[in-house]
Amino acid sequence: MKIYYQEQPPKQKSGKKGKLSKAEKEKLKKEEAERKAKEEEEARLRAEEEERERQERERQEKEERARIEAEERKRHAAEVGELNSILEGNLTALENQNAERRAKAKWDRYMLCDGSPDPTIPGEINTYMNLWKEDDSKNDIESVLKESQLTHSLIGELSFLLDDTPEEELSEKDAVNYKQTILELETLLAEKLDIATVDLLKNPTHDDAASMADQETSNLQLVQQNERILLMLWGNLSKNPRFKTFEFEEQNFGFELTKQLASLDIAIRIMHLKYDHLSHHCRTFHSKKKKKIVPPPPEPEPEPEEKAEEEKKEGEGEDAEGEETIPGMEDLTLKLESEQAEDNEEEKKEGEEEGDEKKEGEEETKKEEEAEQAPVEEEEEEEIEEDEDVVDLRQYQPLGGVMYFDLLHLPPQPKNAKGWLMTQDVCDELKRMPYPGNDNKLGQTLSGTLPMGQTLDPKAIASAAAAAEALGAPPVGLNFTLPENVLFSEEPQMAYWSPEGKHWRLDGFADMKYDEDGRTVSVKTINFGALTCTQDKHINMPFQSWELRPKQANNALLTIIAALVEIEIEIKEGLCCFRQPEDSEIKPELENIKEKWVTPKELIQLLYSAGVNLFPTTESKKYVSISEKEDLTEEGVYQQMALTASHFAYSWSKWNAESGTEKIVIQGTELLQDEPVIERRKQKRKEKDEWSLLMISSQRAMKLRMTEFDDQFTEDFAEGTEFHADLYHMVLDLSTEQGTDRMKLSSFQFVDAVYQLLSATRVITYS
Repeated sequence: MKIYYQEQPPKQKSGKKGKLSKAEKEKLKKEEAERKAKEEEEARLRAEEEERERQERERQEKEERARIEAEERKRHAAEVGELNSILEGNLTALENQNAERRAKAKWDRYMLCDGSPDPTIPGEINTYMNLWKEDDSKNDIESVLKESQLTHSLIGELSFLLDDTPEEELSEKDAVNYKQTILELETLLAEKLDIATVDLLKNPTHDDAASMADQETSNLQLVQQNERILLMLWGNLSKNPRFKTFEFEEQNFGFELTKQLASLDIAIRIMHLKYDHLSHHCRTFHSKKKKKIVPPPPEPEPEPEEKAEEEKKEGEGEDAEGEETIPGMEDLTLKLESEQAEDNEEEKKEGEEEGDEKKEGEEETKKEEEAEQAPVEEEEEEEIEEDEDVVDLRQYQPLGGVMYFDLLHLPPQPKNAKGWLMTQDVCDELKRMPYPGNDNKLGQTLSGTLPMGQTLDPKAIASAAAAAEALGAPPVGLNFTLPENVLFSEEPQMAYWSPEGKHWRLDGFADMKYDEDGRTVSVKTINFGALTCTQDKHINMPFQSWELRPKQANNALLTIIAALVEIEIEIKEGLCCFRQPEDSEIKPELENIKEKWVTPKELIQLLYSAGVNLFPTTESKKYVSISEKEDLTEEGVYQQMALTASHFAYSWSKWNAESGTEKIVIQGTELLQDEPVIERRKQKRKEKDEWSLLMISSQRAMKLRMTEFDDQFTEDFAEGTEFHADLYHMVLDLSTEQGTDRMKLSSFQFVDAVYQLLSATRVITYS
């Protein structure tokens, strides 16, 4: 039998099982402290090393920046001189071309033998107007509309001369004469249209009665038009109060009369002029003028003699008010002064002649210098407070032309009696009927025909609709379709022209309804006369983004994504054309201005008239949130973008708003292939973004280290790049030899066209 013994573990001498002794605890604590100290020392050394590296890196960057800035300072004058030389050369070539064009146009006008007068020659244009005014054989509506085409041509010719001729070549006298001639031509045309209207109203039942009478109501109806004027005439021949509404179906225009008007001898004339000849008479149509303020010259210092006399008087005054003088001192002082004056008088006479001549010359020179050095300050024209119903044309624009809605007296009609046609002899003057009546002062107020010396009460006009309803003369109803070639991006506001105030007003309209799909407007109004539709000028501002990309030499494409529309403008040589991108919402109202190659000025006017205003004015910043920049810096960037637009693409940057007013930030990249930049960017983004962020100030241009997709804006420059005096030389530094060669082929016409569009849209500030 075997016996097994199990070995027992040694017993602890003291304490509980597993508990460390005091010595072991001290040892562990010491080891932990040493470990922490070592880690802290390593962290400290590492931090010191990183700080040294950071300081060294900053020192190197500072030295590198200083070196680059020093080199840029050396090149600055040369680069500025080279850029100015290029700009001046282009400007000279452009001025010479425009001068040749104007001279050729003047010669062609002189050699024109089509019988039309030269509107710039007072004798010819006055003869034309007098002959047409006195010619009673051409007062029928067909002749007037035909002659109006020549009248509009003459007005357009004068307007173009006023806009196109440089100020130094157009004298103030000629400018005033041209404007006066335009006004006289417009007045003469209006008079002729009135005479033709009277002729139609006096003889509505003969000649071609079937075509001038409504089959259902037997009332007069007539439509005549040409390219610029649409005349619709309705005469109340039957005076049947059951027929209160009428519609010109083909023209999509209708009206609803009140019960009182339906039984009166009245006529309604609707004359739609497809142009606006009234707004330019309004004060707010033009930008505010800045008044130059020259501070008064400083008062000349008094001569030594005058100073002495003044001091003497002051001294006498002080003596009188101060302590008493010593007796006899006054006599002694006077005696000494008289003796001294006698001694000085001889010396004074000797140098008087030479001194006078020298003094006069010095005074004249001093005055000239003061006049030259006097600082000239500019102050904006004071804002005149207007009634809240007056349309501010700096904020709103009339669209679709002017529509005259006239309430007329129907003259006595011819009568058939035993084969004879008897016509009462009446004057040929067109008589407008006040509404609601001649004897009603409110009616005179509503129609704007108060007696001389009395003014319109804005409060009375503002409540005219309700007051007319209370008097038994409710507003007249109108319904019409907006012109198909004008884009209304919001519900239009109706306005009428006040001849007294020479402005558009919003009051006097009620129950306006707008059908966006059918583009129809229905409204009730107490206003007769000139009416128009208005829209906010800045509805498409600020822009969401923009892009300027080259297609080939002297050919580029400007894309602007505005608030409500997206447009493309192709620029080729000195012309440009408007397009709508294929992937954007097509606006049928803009179809008639697409693919028309015109000058930048003409394209701007076409887009503006079509309701697409992408062209801010000096007052637009009051109505739009913008990234304001220094004007000179911004204009310089547009000039240099135009110089390089044949090979370098530019785009909007979100960091432009973060860079302040003195710096401009845009994106740029060389592009030698005709392809959309956005698509190309999507393809390259995975590999490497080829776009650079360029920052330009009045002092220098530089490429930034950051990209468009960074989270924070910094002004650190990109490694391996140089500072330059301007964007033009910065782009040259980033371009290949092939791109530079293409840029050198840019014509001055192309450069000017790109600059005009960039300067007109101001994409840097209004995006």
